[in-house]
Amino acid sequence: MTKNWLLALSTFLISAAACVSVSAAPPVKPTKKPPPPDYFPARYKYSWKYQTTTADGKKTNFSMKDIHDDKQSDGTIWHQFQIETSPTQKFSDWYSKSNGLVLDNHIEYEGSGMKADFVPPKQTLKHPLENGDNWQWSGTGMMKVAATETYSVTGPEEVIVPAGKFNAMKVTSEVTSIGSKATKTYWYGPNVGLVKSITESGPVKSTTELVSYDFPKLLPGELEAEINRPR
Repeated sequence: MTKNWLLALSTFLISAAACVSVSAAPPVKPTKKPPPPDYFPARYKYSWKYQTTTADGKKTNFSMKDIHDDKQSDGTIWHQFQIETSPTQKFSDWYSKSNGLVLDNHIEYEGSGMKADFVPPKQTLKHPLENGDNWQWSGTGMMKVAATETYSVTGPEEVIVPAGKFNAMKVTSEVTSIGSKATKTYWYGPNVGLVKSITESGPVKSTTELVSYDFPKLLPGELEAEINRPR
């Protein structure tokens, strides 16, 4: 009788200890999924340098820099990218990123004073960008000329340019405007942006490649001060 009682007590204590051990085990934390790559990184002071080569071998260099980030009345941020082909040849393009879209809103040429709104704002990318994506934009831009642009996305694929090797997404745009057609092909590197492009319109062809890029770390509060600066 005593022996059976001790055996039962021993079994009970082992079971209780197992329950305590199981209940005391720390909960398993779910694996945090990394964010999708940003193929159009836009931030104050980010800059890129490119080289364009025409079909006859002529080369030109230009730079692109996010010189201002402006908060709009609806809360979106417009990034002013200044493109400079020479000290006297500059123009600016204003892009915004919201609701999974990258939009080209406005363009201005400094020398001539020409400027235009894209109506409606022109979608140039999606976020996240995935193989099989496609969209179309129809509207007006410079000189209020009507155009239609049809985009399709494939990739990723390996692209090698002077700035390095990138596993890039390929975006092909078929452009139709006032009776003429052009094909523009872009390759975007993850968290870098545009790394290569080819423009073809009839016999005219040019290739642009990324030479270098610089994403400086801002001082604490510098971005907030830029976004909220008086204008």
